[in-house]
Amino acid sequence: MNYHRFKLPKAYCPKCSRKVELLFSEESSLSPQFYICFKCKTIGQFGVGELSTNDFSAFTIERKKEIQEIVEEIPDKYIYKAKGSQLRLEEKSDTYVRRWLSLYEYEKVFGEKIGFETIDFREDIGLCKWCNRPLEGRRRSFCSDRCSRNYGKATFFKRGISTLPYRIASRDRFYCRVTGEDLAMINRFGVRIPASNQQLEIHHLVLVSAGGSDHEANLLTVSKQVHKDYHSGVAYAVQAIENIKEQQLLLHRDKMYAKKINKST
Repeated sequence: MNYHRFKLPKAYCPKCSRKVELLFSEESSLSPQFYICFKCKTIGQFGVGELSTNDFSAFTIERKKEIQEIVEEIPDKYIYKAKGSQLRLEEKSDTYVRRWLSLYEYEKVFGEKIGFETIDFREDIGLCKWCNRPLEGRRRSFCSDRCSRNYGKATFFKRGISTLPYRIASRDRFYCRVTGEDLAMINRFGVRIPASNQQLEIHHLVLVSAGGSDHEANLLTVSKQVHKDYHSGVAYAVQAIENIKEQQLLLHRDKMYAKKINKST
């Protein structure tokens, strides 16, 4: 029996979250079916022969649909208290700890991608993102490799914030949604950079303790002071955030609460 070897979206290793390679026969679902991760050397079986091709297009429409459904059986890397929740089960202590969903987990749980992949604060795209000097030649973002490296360090390597909350801050353009305070970093050239100035936090409108999810509709960019004031019961912060929460619940209630996991499955 010939096996086809290929990759598909949502087929990720449960140990290291890298994309796995799938081994499926073209004809039968009764034959052994595997996924292989070459990063952590993991082999999982869904249920070998000759690897004849890497082409998924060779399968019939019905077989493609069947394989897509089987791929969903690859176990998740972590066990969460509920689908979309931040609370991840820690095996050693058998307790739940806080951890932001990855972009892959977000897409798998909510069935949609979170937007706001990149953000560009420049009013003039002819200027360097880092030093604000005019671009020359074919350059479109940075006037030099040094500026590119410095920008990358600030917005990725040393930004000190997970990818999901970073996307939310980007959505809100690094402004506090309550006070309008600018929470973006200002570099030595006086240029506003899409990175936290260490005064930025992401608030769950429906609290995690109350079953709130990590869906973007449930997340709000606020300053550290506003966040502290809200949880301390200070009137201005409570009123402003509760007003936003009520508006969001009218539109996105089903996404803002994490869905309970059926323990019997």
